[in-house]
Amino acid sequence: MLAYAVISASRIMRKRTMFRWFLTVVAVLCVGSAIFYADLLRSAFLRNPIPRSADSIARGRQLFQKNCAVCHGAEGRGDGMVAAALPQRPDDLSKIAPPPIFPDGVVAYRIINGVKMMPAFKSTLSENEIWDLLNFIRSLAVKPP
Repeated sequence: MLAYAVISASRIMRKRTMFRWFLTVVAVLCVGSAIFYADLLRSAFLRNPIPRSADSIARGRQLFQKNCAVCHGAEGRGDGMVAAALPQRPDDLSKIAPPPIFPDGVVAYRIINGVKMMPAFKSTLSENEIWDLLNFIRSLAVKPP
């Protein structure tokens, strides 16, 4: 009976040790992910400092035509001139979910840093230009009938 109790206690200790290691690995992965995605997480809380005005949207439209339309198309539907030659079709920007589902800061982060095949525009566009471009992209949203 004593031998059974010792063996059972040993198994319990082994399971607890394995569980602690499992929790440690999960914690390290969570912290590592948070560090890796820290900029993206911070950007989710950024607010657009440029009011969504007709002037801002007009400036954004010019930037879009110059930098984005070749892939995303004139209306942002992912049907630009080079879209067919790309391995993956560009996103339809008229279907981007509005905040809070897809915050303005995250869209700006993607413009600044690029995503998938889309290049980064951090060295091409100023901060105000990025927000103007975002205002134009938000204006493309398909309105429900």
